[in-house]
Amino acid sequence: MQDLPNPSPSNSLVTPLLTDLYQITMAYAYWKSNRHKTPAIFELFFRKNPFGGEYTIFCGLDEVLKHLAAFRFTACDIEYLRNTPQLCHCDDAFFDEYLAQLDCSEVKLYSMQHGRVAFPKVPLLTVVGPLGIGQLLETTLLTLVNYPSLVATNAARMVVAANEKNTYSLNTKKPKLAEFGLRRAQGPDGGFSASKYSAIGGFDGTSNVLAGKILNINLVGTHAHAFVQTYKSLSEVEDMSASIQNSNGTLGEKVILLPLVQKYRSNMNWHITNDGELAAFISYACAFPNTFLCLIDTYDTLKVVVLLLFLDFASPLIGTILFLIKNSCFNFFVPSFSWT
Repeated sequence: MQDLPNPSPSNSLVTPLLTDLYQITMAYAYWKSNRHKTPAIFELFFRKNPFGGEYTIFCGLDEVLKHLAAFRFTACDIEYLRNTPQLCHCDDAFFDEYLAQLDCSEVKLYSMQHGRVAFPKVPLLTVVGPLGIGQLLETTLLTLVNYPSLVATNAARMVVAANEKNTYSLNTKKPKLAEFGLRRAQGPDGGFSASKYSAIGGFDGTSNVLAGKILNINLVGTHAHAFVQTYKSLSEVEDMSASIQNSNGTLGEKVILLPLVQKYRSNMNWHITNDGELAAFISYACAFPNTFLCLIDTYDTLKVVVLLLFLDFASPLIGTILFLIKNSCFNFFVPSFSWT
């Protein structure tokens, strides 16, 4: 096998023990009947595309290679297996002479290119090697490929859908997609993997700061509902100011935002907004005047979209924001305003 610069799997849980029990019991049965060194070929494939789609994006090869490079049972692993009820009757030589010396030096791996489009019943991976070690790799390789491929495929489908639906006349830029799944992911590794493989599927950024650091993915984010709920009235932001970016990219003079907001609200005769929410937006805009992106569904999504129009510098961001809200919101205020 080719040497890897960092052969250790990204997740320390990925070891030979990250497998199903029956893989080890089968390996013992092979060893017991002296078939464990029989040449074998294992093919990893899937039967149906996920989400009822037409394709799958193959991912996970990087972690598969790391696992193969690092594959060794530790003394602690072997002692644990030796004392399990299912294996405690097995011959000591199976543990001391076979598992203790086992690695992937006799394994050859043939693979589809990482990130390529794949189709049902076409092998993603082909493992060639002794029957025993091939059997022991099966479950781990499946878990290292299935979830990453699922996430990348879902991400790619979203990218395709977003570009196909980018028909709004006010937005001529390519839509950008960001992954915010960490808080609802299947644990820390699920969250990190989702960030990683969403990027491979075509996403432009992630809210996951650790993924940004380790994988060099662009970081993106808005703010939480909690930020909005900490503000109650416009008096809390009456003195807040920001330097607004000019059309040529330079920073203009600092302006106090509240009077601008109140001017727009008066001109539009729109007085049913939540003052605390609007105050939160002003505060966040002052902190991030040139990358302002806000969360709009704390109270009333439709009403709060109009709040964005009160921020004099918000218009360059409207195209981005519109992809985060319902079409009904878009249709609500687009007929009344235009940007060039």
